[in-house]
Amino acid sequence: MLHRLIVIAVTLLSGFAGGQAAAQDAIGAVSRIQGEASGTRGGATRALGLNASVFLNEVVSTGEAARLEVTLTDNTRLTLGEKAELTLDTYVFNPAAGSGTIKFGVVGAFRFLSGQVSKLASSDVSVTTPVATVGIRGTEFWGGPIDNQALGVFLIEGAVSVSNAAGGQILSQPGQGTNIATLGAAPGPVTLWPPDKVNRAIATVTFQ
Repeated sequence: MLHRLIVIAVTLLSGFAGGQAAAQDAIGAVSRIQGEASGTRGGATRALGLNASVFLNEVVSTGEAARLEVTLTDNTRLTLGEKAELTLDTYVFNPAAGSGTIKFGVVGAFRFLSGQVSKLASSDVSVTTPVATVGIRGTEFWGGPIDNQALGVFLIEGAVSVSNAAGGQILSQPGQGTNIATLGAAPGPVTLWPPDKVNRAIATVTFQ
């Protein structure tokens, strides 16, 4: 009987510890959703709903006509368009030390709005796409395929760098954008995007 009680106690404690670890691994939550989305982590896939936690090293995917907004614990917001995929690679938010790091990968259309990490004295925030890396300096911007280009990046506020092995560009004025035609091509000239192109870009991540 005593042995059985010990086994039960150990099992309960193990479950509690596992729950605590899972809670500590959460780095944000779904703050808005339209359509279907899922999260895959450790080989297990689950449907995502409003207020669902998101975790480090989780791959978040959206379905057809879907939109998903994820808010991280520092209030960084990531919005995904349809058939997009977000991989949360690195997330460190240490305001006491004045440092933070956010690194994630995206396939598809997305919108990024900086939170507190980008405002820390020592911050490293970047997003990797299949064709370029965007370095973020405290900002809001849109990225994704557009007009038969592999990637477009449009600056809403702040500044970003767009670079790959073939070259790089810096967007430093709201309204500026750059395009990358194909995988392996350098970012094209920085131009002011016309209103119709901006509208088409933003529409890919706008909730209906």
